[in-house]
Amino acid sequence: MDRRNFLGVAGGALLCTIGGQEVRLDRPADLEKLEAGIEIPPKVAAARSNPGLTKAAAVTGERKEYWIAAEPRKWNIIPANKNGKKRDQMMSQTIKKGKTTFEAWAYRQYTANFGQPMGPATVPGPLLEAEVGQTLVVHFRNKCSSPVTMHPHGAFYSNEMDGAYKGYWTDPGGFVQSNRDFTYIWECPEGTQGSWIYHDHGPLDPLPLYKGLFGSLIIRDPNVPKPDKEFFVGFHSFLPPATRLRSGFDCINGKSFTGNTPTFRANVGDDVAFHVFALDDSFHTFHLHGHRWREPDGTIIDNKVLGPGDSFEVRFTEDNPGRWLYHCHVFSHLHNGMSGWYIVE
Repeated sequence: MDRRNFLGVAGGALLCTIGGQEVRLDRPADLEKLEAGIEIPPKVAAARSNPGLTKAAAVTGERKEYWIAAEPRKWNIIPANKNGKKRDQMMSQTIKKGKTTFEAWAYRQYTANFGQPMGPATVPGPLLEAEVGQTLVVHFRNKCSSPVTMHPHGAFYSNEMDGAYKGYWTDPGGFVQSNRDFTYIWECPEGTQGSWIYHDHGPLDPLPLYKGLFGSLIIRDPNVPKPDKEFFVGFHSFLPPATRLRSGFDCINGKSFTGNTPTFRANVGDDVAFHVFALDDSFHTFHLHGHRWREPDGTIIDNKVLGPGDSFEVRFTEDNPGRWLYHCHVFSHLHNGMSGWYIVE
């Protein structure tokens, strides 16, 4: 098979099936049509007529409370520089990928009772933090046009707090309809400490992920000091079914190509932590030039593999000044945007 035919087959490949309808990698998805093919689960329908069914149970002990909304927002994957050019600084060349702006869906943090936004909606969403022994209480509001949710990794929760669509057996937290609220309660007992993620897991999954609905969650051990510098690296993709753009983009934290992706900065002597996760259909690697770290089993490495939904922490004492690259070492991902700068003074 020649290159043209190979790319044609890959582009037309099936991404998923939603509501009995196929979603293809190379064409925009009709969200309204897909949503219309999904029946409202019985528990969700009952909650619409009796909002008291979604009231969260009382929380005992110390709580960490958040107010988070899912909202549409304009998102530019590769912003132009002051000269109007879209650049890849690693390769020192202009990027020619056509339109790069679309309507994303992103999580946004608010003050108590959704009083005021604490910043714009972002990709990834706001960091959620708790300590071992605390309970995360997340008040969620859906401002998107389709049902979406929040599903956590790492924490402990009851069946009703899963935030996942389960067909006929779906609880209200797994099908939060437009302009409705739900409060999630996630516990953080001993053994849940670590770097985790949260993301939509509603009835249109995975399209909302490819529109930007995901973020980082950290459950900290109170006996372990926080690092001096802490960075978050999310490997993911924006795909045509969700973005309606002509091309797919391999991204770090919502942006593509060195100079657009996050530039991280540290100083020699800093206690540095990178929190790394992946959330798309591919396996990735996290490689940091000029640095290495020790794994829990004692192995020293500088390149670590992670698959969809994986997350981990890399921690070391900074000892090597310079301008360094961090990137995914799958070369097609690297040269389609998964790279960034790490600058050490």
